Amino acid sequence: MKTPMSVVHLLADGRFHSGAELGRRLGISRAAVWKAIRKIRDEWQLSVHAVPGRGYRLAEPLQLLERDRILSVLDSGQRARLETLDLVWSTASTNHLAFDRAPSRDGQVAGVLAEHQAAGRGRRGRRWESPLGRNLYLSLAWQLGGDVTTLSGLSLVVALAVLHTLQQCGAEGIGLKWPNDVLWNDRKICGVLLEMQGESAGPWRVVMGIGLNVAMEEHSGLHIDRPWVDLRTVLGRNPDRNRLAGKLLAELIGMTGDYRRHGLAPFLDEWRQHDVSSNRSVELHFADRVVRGIARGIDARGALLLESGGTVQAHHAGEVSLRYEPDA
Repeated sequence: MKTPMSVVHLLADGRFHSGAELGRRLGISRAAVWKAIRKIRDEWQLSVHAVPGRGYRLAEPLQLLERDRILSVLDSGQRARLETLDLVWSTASTNHLAFDRAPSRDGQVAGVLAEHQAAGRGRRGRRWESPLGRNLYLSLAWQLGGDVTTLSGLSLVVALAVLHTLQQCGAEGIGLKWPNDVLWNDRKICGVLLEMQGESAGPWRVVMGIGLNVAMEEHSGLHIDRPWVDLRTVLGRNPDRNRLAGKLLAELIGMTGDYRRHGLAPFLDEWRQHDVSSNRSVELHFADRVVRGIARGIDARGALLLESGGTVQAHHAGEVSLRYEPDA
C-alpha cells in the first residue's frame, strides 16, 4: 500500500504530475506508477485524470487529515479525556479498530480516524460508501461501568453532536431522523453506528462510529440507494476536513461526558426541535415485518413513539429501521 499512498500524497495538490516525475520522486518505475494509479481509482474511488504529455492529476485537490491540526481544535479538558487518537490510511472498519483501542479507564475515550474504509458499515449491516479522503470516518471508543440500560438514548446524543458540529460550520436546515441519522432536506449527510461489548452488569465497551459525507464525488454515490448529500453541497464551499474532524471530536467528547453524568434528559428538548420525522407517515421495518403509522416523536428514553391502529407504542432502536412512506 505504501506506493499508492505516496502517489496520493504527491497528487493531493490537484496539479499534473508526469509518470516520469512520480517515478523519479518515489524511486519506482513508470509501470509501478500506473499500477498505483489503478489502485487509487478502483479501490480508493478517487477520480484521476490521465492526459498524454501532461501526466496524472486528481479531479480536484485532496486535503488529507493531520493529527496535530485536529487536536489543536480541542480544549485542555477535552484533550484530557481523549486517551488516544489514531489516524490510519485504510482499514476495513474504524469501529473494529476502535474496539481494540478501547481505553482502560472509565469515562475516557479513544478515537480512530481513517482516510478510507474498505468495508464500512451502517446500521443493519448496510454498506457505507467510504472513498479515500472525501469524507470523515471516525470511531470513538468509550468504557463505561454499570448496567447496559444506562446507554439507552446514547445514539440520539451522538447524532445531536454531529448536528452541533455542522451548525458550527455554517450549515442550516439540518434535521435528525430517529434514531441517529442526520439529514439535510431529507437527504442523508451522516450516519451513526453504535456497537457494544460487555457483560450485563458491566463494564461495557461502546464504540460510536460516524460516517460524515464531506466532499464526495458523484460516482462514489452511485450505489447508494437512498437520497444523500455532502457538506460541500450544503455549504456551497469545501470545508476544512481537519477543522471539521476536530470540532466533531470536541462535540462528541463534551456531549458524551454530559450524557454520562446526566443521562438523556438534558438533550430531549433540543432533539425534538430538530426531529424531522415527527407527525409524518412512516414505516418501521423489522426483520420479519413492517409496521406503518404516524411518528409522534420520542419518549424520555429515546424510543420512537408510533401511532398505529388507534394506539401509541414505544419502539427502541435495535434492529429496526424507520422509513418514510411514499409521498409522506
